[in-house]
Amino acid sequence: MKTLNVDKLNFGLILVSFAFACFLPFKLFLFGYAFLGPLHYLTETNWIAEKKYFVINNAWKYLVLGAAIIYSIPYVFSLSVFSSFLSKSTILFFTSTLVRYTNFLLFFILITAILVLFYKTYKAFVISFIIALLLSIWTYSSEVYILINGLLLPTIIHVYLFTILFMIYGVRNKKTKYGILNIILVILLPLSLVFIDTELFNYQFSQEVKSTYVNNNFHALNANLAKLFGVYDDLKFFFYEKIDLKIQIFIAFAYIYHYLNWFSKTTIIGWHKQLTTMKTIIILSVWVIILCSYWYDYRLGLVLSIFLSVTHVMLEFPLNIITFRSLFLKKKNPALK
Repeated sequence: MKTLNVDKLNFGLILVSFAFACFLPFKLFLFGYAFLGPLHYLTETNWIAEKKYFVINNAWKYLVLGAAIIYSIPYVFSLSVFSSFLSKSTILFFTSTLVRYTNFLLFFILITAILVLFYKTYKAFVISFIIALLLSIWTYSSEVYILINGLLLPTIIHVYLFTILFMIYGVRNKKTKYGILNIILVILLPLSLVFIDTELFNYQFSQEVKSTYVNNNFHALNANLAKLFGVYDDLKFFFYEKIDLKIQIFIAFAYIYHYLNWFSKTTIIGWHKQLTTMKTIIILSVWVIILCSYWYDYRLGLVLSIFLSVTHVMLEFPLNIITFRSLFLKKKNPALK
């Protein structure tokens, strides 16, 4: 598919994503996160691996693997099955104590991603490891650090800001009217929520939708965004307040379009070319298992997919950095080679 046709497709996907986000802000997010999310993680991770992780020394991938495992442990031990044979203090250690260090892990991997883009030798790799560790420890207790690295980096920054970044890079290299229009739409549609009256949609959320959203702690993002925007003085979240609804529409739109954008640009970056028959079978099998888990128990599906989710976020850091750098320096992004 030609770039122009992909841009036209994305024009429609942007409008459809925003329209559905307006009418089904919570259901759309929960569905997209469970159905599209895991397939996105699996296919992008495979593509990044085939591209040698976009770093000079791809031993960095083992740091990502270790960090993703540690990051996922609190989610695993939050499952009720462990309460039957582990003490309460043990479970609290994993779910309350260990989880505090997940912010550190994300920032640490981000710093190492910046450093390993430029160093070839293992000596330089070890030095970059130490530098990243010291920088992470130095900023660890900052409230801004926790907000940005612990919450916004793997969510809104990843699914919204980085998506816009890739779109801008694509337009800079192959200018099309639809490509430029798409960037404008992705930015302006969320801003248009200021003028939209949510009472028009006559929302009625089921208890199942509300409990699924809150019990899986998705509302933490809403509450932090509301506080960041100055809506509330502390962390608050309500299902039917207008500002909370608008924040949720934005979140649903950002996530759904992020997923759809990835699948729409298959022919542009050619991520499907790395999918052998065996890899396709494995990816689809894992995806179906995760979907069944979500269907059986949404929490179980989330726990099974969180490792894939955070791994793909971390593995994408070098590509994010390269793309950002390419916008200011006239260098080709290797993702489009």
